Amino acid sequence: MSLGKKVLSSAILLFIRKIWSNVINLVVMAFLARMLNKEDFGLLAVSSVLLSIINSLATSGIAEYVIYYKGDREREVINAAFWLNLILTIAVVLIAVSVGPFWSSFYENDKIFSLILLLLVSFFFEMSSTIPRSLLRKELEYKTLVFYGTASMTLISIGKLVAAYFGMGVYSLAIPQAIVSPLLMIALFIKTGWRPLGTLGMSYFKPIFKYSSNLIGGRVLTRIVNEGDNLIVGKFVGLEGLGVYSLAYNLANLVTTNVIFIANDIFLPLFSKVKGDVIRLKEIYTNMINVLASFSFPLISTLAIFAEPLVSLIYGEKWEGVVLPFQILCVFAVGRSLSSPSSALFSAMGRPDINFKVALIFTPLLLFAVYLGSYFEVVGVAVATTIARLLGSVVSLSLSLNLIALRLADMFNLIRRNFVVAALFMLIVFVVYLYLNVENTVFTVLIFIPFVIYGQYIIQRFLFQKDFIEFISRIKNLVGSRFPLKLIDQMFFIKVRNDR
Repeated sequence: MSLGKKVLSSAILLFIRKIWSNVINLVVMAFLARMLNKEDFGLLAVSSVLLSIINSLATSGIAEYVIYYKGDREREVINAAFWLNLILTIAVVLIAVSVGPFWSSFYENDKIFSLILLLLVSFFFEMSSTIPRSLLRKELEYKTLVFYGTASMTLISIGKLVAAYFGMGVYSLAIPQAIVSPLLMIALFIKTGWRPLGTLGMSYFKPIFKYSSNLIGGRVLTRIVNEGDNLIVGKFVGLEGLGVYSLAYNLANLVTTNVIFIANDIFLPLFSKVKGDVIRLKEIYTNMINVLASFSFPLISTLAIFAEPLVSLIYGEKWEGVVLPFQILCVFAVGRSLSSPSSALFSAMGRPDINFKVALIFTPLLLFAVYLGSYFEVVGVAVATTIARLLGSVVSLSLSLNLIALRLADMFNLIRRNFVVAALFMLIVFVVYLYLNVENTVFTVLIFIPFVIYGQYIIQRFLFQKDFIEFISRIKNLVGSRFPLKLIDQMFFIKVRNDR
């Protein structure tokens, strides 16, 4: 199978998995949001932050090094990576157990330490499966990863519902993952057939650290950025406010999280394979930005338009405070989606230090902005987060484009049709709502969301005819015979000339 087809096949598999994951998660969250209270979700968020930060400090970059490395000593290097990863994982567990009581005391809730212990169980087994996962990713063998990942995710989701039903409260959010994660690790080792050697291979630790040092620094700071707002909101706005903010953030990033999941999995091995061909790399990168914009703008803008009925449908009426923060955070979510390939490009080009330097400057800016925003409750935090993160996305995009001799102006030309139409469509819909007094109901969501998304593409078709048809042509060439091409033409009123 060619590289292009393998990438497409991998992306399709990952996309299907994420669609299924989102459906399951939304259904589960719809039930859990009604069975648990706002503080429970805040407790889980606070407990996860500590482990997330320590994890980034200890283990970042090892999986990337396994994917990146090509040499004669591959068996020995991968073995050394396994033992180093295991040593660091044990260190993280010990540190988290030591710090956990203080973390729980800081937020004045004893349940936090119990949650940390449960999360550590799943963390240990997930990190122990790093090497078999990396080997499958390196060869773009995503069929196995998707199958096992989907099965485990489904079991965990069902487990959360069962645990909540039997009155386990906030612990129902962590117990199922602690049970399923060791089973997944065993399955991956059996499938790959890989086994560690009896020697540690300590002589290879140094080059692994050398490659990973900037990735570790960048990941730690990025993790602090990603979790810092939760820490500040939890402390200065309160756990209930954190529960509201957490759900608003997750819903606003529903599309973006899917994009980043696929980007982080596929882009690094893909960029690493073509990094010697700058022209091809530039073509792949710009096509990627075009595709990201073509999905992100219509989908995220539609989520913002129907925020009120969506929140009511998914979480229930008691979560109406999520609506405005969610709409504000949708703006940042678009920028996050477009900048998602930047980190993989930095690593593939041998410049992970760029990501680290950006994060070094950006981290204190975001945390200070969120702190100021906390004076204005959850809405203030949403505004501060959006402004600071959007600025970071622009800087990251600009630097990644410079690596392949492009400018921000070139990127704007790629996203122009999506940006203009999304803004125009939001204005049209809001005017219609204002003058026709359309009621935001669950029925409105189910009926009008598909038409709003499709309508944006139709407006693109006629306002930016040339650009849109070129984009559709690229999509058709990419999918080939996997999809009925005539249906695509008919959906967007494209006439195909027959020169014969």
